[in-house]
Amino acid sequence: MTTIDKLSSEHVNGRLVERADRTRTAQLAHHLSSVAMRQWERGLTGIIALPAATALSVAAVAMFSVAMTERAFEVLESAIGEIGRSVGQVDGQQRIFGDRSAEARV
Repeated sequence: MTTIDKLSSEHVNGRLVERADRTRTAQLAHHLSSVAMRQWERGLTGIIALPAATALSVAAVAMFSVAMTERAFEVLESAIGEIGRSVGQVDGQQRIFGDRSAEARV
């Protein structure tokens, strides 16, 4: 191989290597750009989602509080009803026993 052929082949191979490097660099830049874009989308979604998540959390706490209060009132109502029934039964038993004791005296 002559020197000129050798230089021209190295020059062509050098250009091919440079072109391959540029192509790889461009592909890497495109990949990094798409990854960066996805990260920006996630960040913006997070910023938008943060107030929504906060509002939903507050609503959940409020609903939980209402449910617990409602349950407390149900328990209180049930307890008052039981007390009322037991007082009614005691009054009824006293009347029955009172009537019987009056009959026994006669």
